[in-house]
Amino acid sequence: MFRFALPLYLLLLLLIPSYLYLELVLRRPAKLCLPGSRLNILLRIKGNRGRGHYLYPVLRSLILLCLILALARPQWGSGSRLFQKQGVDIVIALDVSGSMLALDFLPQNRLGAAVKVAKDFVSGRPNDRFSLVAFSEYAVTASPLTYDHAAVMNALDHLEVNMEASGTAVGMGLAKAVARLQGSRAKSRIVILVTDGVSNTGEIDPISAAKMASTLGIKVYPIGVGSGGMVPFPFADPFFGYRNVPTLIELDMESLNRIAAITGTEEAAKATDAGELRKIMQELDSLEKTELSSKLNYSWDDKFGILLWLALLLLGIEMILRSRIIPILPE
Repeated sequence: MFRFALPLYLLLLLLIPSYLYLELVLRRPAKLCLPGSRLNILLRIKGNRGRGHYLYPVLRSLILLCLILALARPQWGSGSRLFQKQGVDIVIALDVSGSMLALDFLPQNRLGAAVKVAKDFVSGRPNDRFSLVAFSEYAVTASPLTYDHAAVMNALDHLEVNMEASGTAVGMGLAKAVARLQGSRAKSRIVILVTDGVSNTGEIDPISAAKMASTLGIKVYPIGVGSGGMVPFPFADPFFGYRNVPTLIELDMESLNRIAAITGTEEAAKATDAGELRKIMQELDSLEKTELSSKLNYSWDDKFGILLWLALLLLGIEMILRSRIIPILPE
C-alpha cells in the first residue's frame, strides 16, 4: 500500500505550472545584435539559446517535482492483521467416583463417554482457556487454566476412577472449579459440572459452592449423567472374575437444578446416554460464544530518499549541460 505521510506539501506542486509559464512564456529570449562579420557565431548562439530556453526550465521543474514529493514523504506500507479475542474461561469439573464405571453409556463406561465428549468440546474451541478438575471424595486440579489444549487433552486421557473413594463431594469439586476462575479476567467464566451421583461428603456442600460462584459472576452448567434405575455395573467376583451386576445408582437432579438456578443457567441437563451427552455439550458450545475481532496494522517505510537522489542527479545533469554541451551565453 502507498501513501504520503504529509500530503499537504503536495499543494506546492501548483508552483510548477506557474514557474514554467514564467520561464517559457513571459521570458522570451532577446535578439542578439552582432556585427555582420560574425554571422556564424550568431547562428550558433541562437541555436544554443533556443534549446536551453526550453530544456533547462523543464529540468528545473523535474527537480522541483522531486523535492516537493520528497517533502510529502512517500511511504510504502505492508499490512499485518492482528486478531483480538475475548474468549471464555472454562473449567470442566468431572466426577471420578466409583459410580462412573457404570456401563449404561456403552461401548464405554460413564467416565469414558464423558471424557470423549469433553475432548471434542475442547478441540472445538481453540480460542478459549480450559482447566480440568476431577473430584470424588475430594477434588484435585488435573490441569490449570491454559490455552495449551494438548495438555488438557492429555489430562483428560489420564483420568481414572478413584476406586478408593468412599463418597462423592460435588460441593468440593464445584468449589475447586470456582477457585480456578477466581482470578480470571475473561469476559465469560463458566463451570461445566458433570456428575452421576449424590453429594454425600465434603466440607463444602453444592449449594454453598453455587452461591460462591454466583457472587463471583461465574455461571455453572450442571450435567447429570446416568440412565436411572438399575444399571449394569462391573463387579469383581473372586471366583468368576469381572461380571456385570445390575446396580441402583441415585442421581440428585434436584440439587443440580438448584445450582443452575443460583448461578443463572436456568436448569441442569440430564444425559441418559452418550448421544444425549454430546448434544448437551453442543448446546453449551452454542450458548457460550467467543468474540473475535481483527485489526489491520501497517508498517510504513519512507521512500523520500529515492526522490532526493533523483533531484540531485537531475541537478548534476543540468550543470554538465550548461557548462559543456548547451551553454547559455549572456544577452
